[in-house]
Amino acid sequence: MHHVIIGNSIAGVEAALTIRKRDERARITVISSESAHPFARTAMMYVFCGQLRQQDTEFVERGTWERLRVSAVHDRVVRVDASGHRVFLEAGDPIQYDRLLLAVGSVARRLPYLAAYEGEGVHHYVTLGDHERLDRAARSGMRVAVIGGGLIGVEAAEVLHLRGLRTHWLVREAWTWPVALDRGEAAMVEAHVAHHGVDVRTGFPVEGFERKGGAVALSSGSEWLEVDLVVGAIGVVPNTAFLASSGVELGKEGSVQTRDNLASVSAPDVFAAGDCACVTWADGSRRPETLWYTGRDQGRAAGAAMLGDEVRYRRGTWTNSAKFFDLEYTTAGYVPIAEATRRAPTPGRWQTWFQRLPDEPATLRIVVKDERVVGFNALGRRWSTDVWLRWIQERRALPWVLEHLRESTFDEEFTPRFPVLPTATLEEGA
Repeated sequence: MHHVIIGNSIAGVEAALTIRKRDERARITVISSESAHPFARTAMMYVFCGQLRQQDTEFVERGTWERLRVSAVHDRVVRVDASGHRVFLEAGDPIQYDRLLLAVGSVARRLPYLAAYEGEGVHHYVTLGDHERLDRAARSGMRVAVIGGGLIGVEAAEVLHLRGLRTHWLVREAWTWPVALDRGEAAMVEAHVAHHGVDVRTGFPVEGFERKGGAVALSSGSEWLEVDLVVGAIGVVPNTAFLASSGVELGKEGSVQTRDNLASVSAPDVFAAGDCACVTWADGSRRPETLWYTGRDQGRAAGAAMLGDEVRYRRGTWTNSAKFFDLEYTTAGYVPIAEATRRAPTPGRWQTWFQRLPDEPATLRIVVKDERVVGFNALGRRWSTDVWLRWIQERRALPWVLEHLRESTFDEEFTPRFPVLPTATLEEGA
């Protein structure tokens, strides 16, 4: 049985490891055009800053594929023939497969009004190629505009600022990352980023573009901003353009339509995992999950399904963490932002407990449904999401959680207690 995996990030790597652990005789081929060795894409910002080498971001020891008898092919897949079970490469000969896994990840969503100017001072920051092009272009003293108010945007703004560029962070919405932060939390993030020297502009939808010599002018209504570089950070889309006419059914924005076991709905013996896979969420909607740990879990599940196991992939309770410069962000569970999404939460009695510490940039928001805690959102402190997830599973009540809050502090021995103050609020609604 020949298992071919396109993509060597976390989903593809975990699938290969799962297959080899279970089947010592299986033939496994991993194809990647981006890099010869698997690396953590989320750590590339530290390479850009000069804090790490690219090799430091590799999460699989070099020599692993040779030791496990996995064939690693560094080439670009240009076409898949699902009916003929073949993969066509840019440079090498076609590869025949018995089972195929698409773990091709995502690429930056392009800025539509700048499409004609790609490569001329217009950049993105998702793939290794994006990183290398921006690394060559960015020089201290330049002016740069980062467009997009989410995590990619703030990370790009941070690394460019640390490289010595005069950085403007342009956010179309009224506040940053509105799908995850409420107005108060976002205001603290914006103040923190601005304190580090970044020009933060919310409510700044870029509507116009002009090239003036070597500079780029962006407009939002009557307001113009002139910069040397533009970095688009308005999200990602599945990296599946090469699957056109392949026989693999694609959904919205190119995600691979999958069954519960991550098999393609249209192509026998083809599976998908990671950013490119369209999967079912807890609310019944279907879209990709663009998180490191869900890519890991999907890779393991897809590997088992490729071996013939009965698999039903469903992600567990949501969790994520990040940083806004040095400001910690941690979330777990269900934390709806109705004001941003314009969608009411599911029926039930919803309450929100919130506290901001008066003497440090730290907040904690706890969401309660029908007297049980269902979600946490925190800024400024590090928390153990494993503990939070256990409390959600145990259906703990708010008073109990507040009484035991210390137990979820990360590095409990060295971190001051997060006090529950009389200024904390408990409001109806989520």
